[in-house]
Order: sequence, then structure tokens, then C-alpha cells
Amino acid sequence: MITGSFISLRVGTALSTFMLSALLMAPAAPSSAGQTYSYSLPQQPYSQSRTRDYKVYVPDNITTPAPMVMALHGCKQTNNDVLNDWGLTAAADTYGFILVAPFITSYDGLRNENCWGFWFDHHRHEGAGETEDLHQIGLAVEANYAIDPNRRFITGLSSGGAMTIVAAVTHNEYWAAAAPAAGLPYGEDAGSVSLSGQCPGSANFHSVSRVISDMQSELDDSYPIPLMVLQNENDCTVLKTAADNTRDAHLKVFGTPSFDHTTAAQASSTACAPYYQNNYSCQHIRYTEDGTVGTRSVVETIYLDGPLSTPNTQDTNHGHYWVGGANGNNGKWSVKVGPSYPDIIWDFFDRHSRDGSQPEGFPVITLIGDNPMTVAINTTFTDPGATADDAEDGSVTVTADCSAVDTSTVGSYTCTYSATDSDSNTTVKDREVVVYDPNAPTETCEQATASPNAHISAGRAYAGGAYNYRTFANGDNVDIGASYDTWNSVTLYEGDPGLWYASVPTACSGGGGGGGNGGGGEPPVCQDWNDTNLNHDNAGRAYYTGGYYSTGGDDFLGSVSGVYTWVKETSEGFYEAGQCN
Repeated sequence: MITGSFISLRVGTALSTFMLSALLMAPAAPSSAGQTYSYSLPQQPYSQSRTRDYKVYVPDNITTPAPMVMALHGCKQTNNDVLNDWGLTAAADTYGFILVAPFITSYDGLRNENCWGFWFDHHRHEGAGETEDLHQIGLAVEANYAIDPNRRFITGLSSGGAMTIVAAVTHNEYWAAAAPAAGLPYGEDAGSVSLSGQCPGSANFHSVSRVISDMQSELDDSYPIPLMVLQNENDCTVLKTAADNTRDAHLKVFGTPSFDHTTAAQASSTACAPYYQNNYSCQHIRYTEDGTVGTRSVVETIYLDGPLSTPNTQDTNHGHYWVGGANGNNGKWSVKVGPSYPDIIWDFFDRHSRDGSQPEGFPVITLIGDNPMTVAINTTFTDPGATADDAEDGSVTVTADCSAVDTSTVGSYTCTYSATDSDSNTTVKDREVVVYDPNAPTETCEQATASPNAHISAGRAYAGGAYNYRTFANGDNVDIGASYDTWNSVTLYEGDPGLWYASVPTACSGGGGGGGNGGGGEPPVCQDWNDTNLNHDNAGRAYYTGGYYSTGGDDFLGSVSGVYTWVKETSEGFYEAGQCN
């Protein structure tokens, strides 16, 4: 399944504090708005063509002819996920490109929902199947909008990343540059995706020499299409081997003699920029046509040491996702925190038009420091500022207005930056400034009662243990029952937003809690645990004397340490066998 997952991805608090958490999770608003248009490409006469729906996002400040960026969704995603979660519409507003988001719409063969068929031979050759339909969508967009023929670009995630590579090979005469995220080398099979559902994953790959041969057999144009490869080194669905093989084969096929391998072609290695909140040790490496800085790249890699888990409950927590940055969302197989793919990819595209030209356009504003930026109440706010660059004018003066920021009152405020070039093209960009109270409690003290299975579905717990048969609260990792249990009720308590515990957090039971159902300073009358006798013993809920007995109640729980039993606390420090009613 590929999707944002390839072949199967899975995988009363103080109001001011709650507002801070919500604000830090909300996407930043783009500086301008555009319009999204819906189209449909009819089935074409060549083999394996199908009707394809697609959407086109056009910024209000577009200049013509405009660059075009086509973005391909992954399995179990749609083009709406691309538009809503990937941060690309905000990037289109900022950088002035037309965004095209195709939807696979329908498909043949055995595959997971909405996967692009990169592994089917009839979909990865020029003149047929899905790769040709994507080419035809590009041509249809050009019939409706003024597109710069030297600045047609394509990107995608997972199966969309693999199909991005297919497009770069089959139509390198059309596309100027390509940027696959968690993609696969050209000609790979479905077995190159890890289907184990475990981390680390396992997969089978073609040799690099075979990938090279397959690429050379397909190419009919000499244009050395630049490729940016984006990969989480901890991805358990599409493994880093896929990115390494893609890089190595591309260098061999398109690199110049003596510079067709990583040692000779590497020109620079720097930290990835920009990023949102955490860079995850991301490294940006450029491999150029002569191994020197400043010349055209053959391949660039973006490798990050990213986390496995993601905030969205529809995800698989296998480290397989698109990183949307400050303007992205925590959607299906997409995250907000990390190296900002939209900005990094656009920088790569902007440096690699087909003819090497740099057209005139709007100034690009880069904020210095965090966005959003947090400031403690009653402290001094110092604007870190911003810079602006214009393709024609170079560095441009930035005007900042932070007069609305009030550090005496908790809330969200805006700094507005503007820059105007010599052609009177003006760009505006906002920074969110969140004023918070560092002394306010962070725990929500909410509680939720449901079956272990329902807690998993709601994201309050996760499946783990042998064969994922057990359920663990996501805050303290306490076992609360069988993952398939839909009939028993277990109460969990929320500490910091999104973290749930089998026990009431200390801040919620000692009088300092918030206004949730578990707040008010009073612990619940009864709370219970389903855990091994050994863990009950270690936690003080039981003791061992020739067998396991509950602390206080002295109820016999059994003699085997690894057996799961229910223990309830009916008063502070007094435990009995069984569950709360």
C-alpha cells in the first residue's frame, strides 16, 4: 500500500495555556490567498489511460509566464491532502508558482487505495499509462495558464514520490527538475516497499546497475534532469536504501565523466534550512556536475533523523511522511515539525530551470528566528527581523511592523513584514508572536472512559507488545488491556495536551489541576489498572508473599508474575482486586 504510505502505512487548565498549545499546533496563515480550480482529463487514446481529476491552485499575486509545480499524493491520500496539509499552497503564494495536484481517480491491478502504479510496467514508459496521463495533465494546464516552459517541476510522496521519479525518467524532455520524497528508484517492484508493519522494515531492491540499465533503456533525451531526494533515515516503509540507490543511479546516468559517484561529485554538505521547531539533524548534500559549489546539481539529498510517531491517528507511526513546515498540517502521512519541504524543494527548483535562467518575480522574505515565536508574559519582545531577496535586485529592504505585540497580556499577535522590489512587486509575510504565562499549568486534566480498542482509535493509546495484542496509554506507557478489547471500560487522564495516563497526573490530583472532569483538586473515587502482577508489585499496588496480593486490600491476585490482573484503588494507597464499576 503506498500512501502517504506506500504499500501499507500505518500505521480546567488555565485558558491561556490551552490557547498556547492550540496556537502552536495551528498552521500559520499565508500572506496572500489564491483560487483553486477543479478539472478532469478525459481518458486518452493511448494504452492504459484513464480519466484523471486534478486541481490547480493559482495565487493572487502570480506573474506570467509562471512556474508550475505538480505534486503527487501517496497511497490512502488524495489531492485534497496535498492542498490542505503539505504547505505547498502557502509556498505557491510566497514564491509565485502555479500548483497542480492530480488525483489518481481510478486504477487497475492489485494495490492499496489510491496508490500510483509505479511498479507496473505499463505505467512507467513514455506514451502510455499513468506517467503519460500526468504529462497530458501538465499540457492541459499549459493550455489554460501561461506556464514558463523552462520551469515545469514535479514532486510527490511515497507512491507519488516513486511516480515522480518515473516522470523524471520518462519525460526528462518536459520536466525541468524533480523532487521525490520517500520515493523509489526507477523500475523498482512492489517488493521494494516494506510490508512487515514493523520497525526497522525490510525490503528487496534491484541492484544499482540494473536501475541504471532500466533508466538508460527508457531515456530518449540527453537533458540531465536535476533530482532532489528527500528521505527520513528512520522510515520503516520506504527504507533509506531506496534513496541511496536513487541517488547513485542518477549520478551514474546523468553525471559527467569522473563526477558520476558521490565521492567526486559532492560539492557541499550543510544543515537543512529552513525548518520548523526541529531540524532533526537534517543534512543537505549537493552533488554537482563538476564537484564544486556554485555549479548545477545533478542530485541533491535531504536526509533527516526524523521521528517514527506522528500526531495524526490515521498514520502508521513508521517515520513515513511529508514535512510541511510552518504552513503545513499534521494530516495523513504529513507532519508540521521538521525541515520545511515546501521551501527546501522550491529553493532547489528555483535554482534548476531547464535553461538556467532566473526570471523576475516577487521578493522572497525569509524570517529570522522562529515562527510562531513564543514570549513569556511581562518580558521584553525583540523582533529578530527578516531578510528579503529578489531575483533581479538582490537584497531588498524589509519593513517590519510589530506594534500590535502586547507582552503584558496572554494571547496571539502578529508582526507583519513587507518588501518591495524595483518593479513595485510587493511581498508581505507574517510572524505569529504568542505571549504565554510560564507559570500556568500545562495539564488539561481531562479524562476519557472507553474500551482499550477505542482508546487506540482515538489516539489516546497505542497497540504494542507481542503481535500488537496489548494496549498502552500514550503518556506513561502503562498496559490497560488487550488491543482487541471493545467491551471493557478503562479511564485515562490527560496531562499535557495529547498525552494520556493510566493514573491521574500529580498536577491534577493535588489541587493545582484545571477544569476537566478529573480536575478540581480531587482524585476520582476509584481508578483501576490492568497490568502484570510483577508490574503491580513494582508500582506498589501489590506485594509478593508466596504469591501476589493487593496492597491494602490483601486480595490474592495469583502466583504467576506475568499474568495480567485488574487492580483498583478505592482510596488513596488502598488497592483491591477487580475493576471500578
